[in-house]
Amino acid sequence: MQRLRVADYFFVPELPVAVLAMADQQAMPLHRHEFAELTIITGGAASHLTPEGRYPITAGDVFFIPPELPHGFAETRRLSLTNVLFLPKRLSAMAAEVLRMPGYQALFELEPKYRDAQGFAGHLRLPPEELERVMTLVREIDDEAKRYRPGGTTLIEALFTQLLVRLARGYGAHASSGGRRLLAVQKTIHHIETNHAGPVELKVLARKAGMSLSTFKRAFKGVTGTSPIDYLLQVRLARACHLLRDADKTVTEAALAAGFNDSNYFARQFRARMGCTPREWRNDVR
Repeated sequence: MQRLRVADYFFVPELPVAVLAMADQQAMPLHRHEFAELTIITGGAASHLTPEGRYPITAGDVFFIPPELPHGFAETRRLSLTNVLFLPKRLSAMAAEVLRMPGYQALFELEPKYRDAQGFAGHLRLPPEELERVMTLVREIDDEAKRYRPGGTTLIEALFTQLLVRLARGYGAHASSGGRRLLAVQKTIHHIETNHAGPVELKVLARKAGMSLSTFKRAFKGVTGTSPIDYLLQVRLARACHLLRDADKTVTEAALAAGFNDSNYFARQFRARMGCTPREWRNDVR
């Protein structure tokens, strides 16, 4: 599989962002890249490829490709697109206000993670007027990158942050039915990850999602590919693994701190998922 490298697209070492416009994107097999990529479809149509499937894309579609995640294009029909390439390690830390935006979390975290589970239904599609506003920002970034001058890195980072905020706002304003479901489920995922050590009730999660209990269960599985209870179990086991690295904590203490009230149940679930006992896992890690 072809791997696109940073050195071939980032010609100024200081710059964290580069723009690559393709007026006539041809079919391209699965490939991956060292950098992150924000793809904006500006015209035409095609099928977007992932290792698990293919999904139709058209003008106004915006989606995020994390580093090393394979993707490609097939059945292209006058496809034009602009890729905003960026290197997260070169960027300053994103403001907490931006990271907390539901649209940001949906577009950059949840949609790529659960893309195949929900059939690309949660991607962003901008109306023409909003697409033009976004492309105006992208053209400014491209102009600054090509005419690199003193202060260019700071200005490009500022413009890139504006772009992310506009896209995050756009996700909330123009979300498809799949996108609205993703936003609703995102609230419950946040609740699970924040409160996993205590009681987590399905009816509370359904209420946070604004759905009936049966609708919420279907929506959660449609987005994540698993049930809310199984997701909670995964979160608790991941937390337990983290705690088991602490030499001062016993297995029982780690289990209780992760949200397991029954150490025997914890041991059974741990062995079923990890293939060994918690004690064996800790010894192997050490």
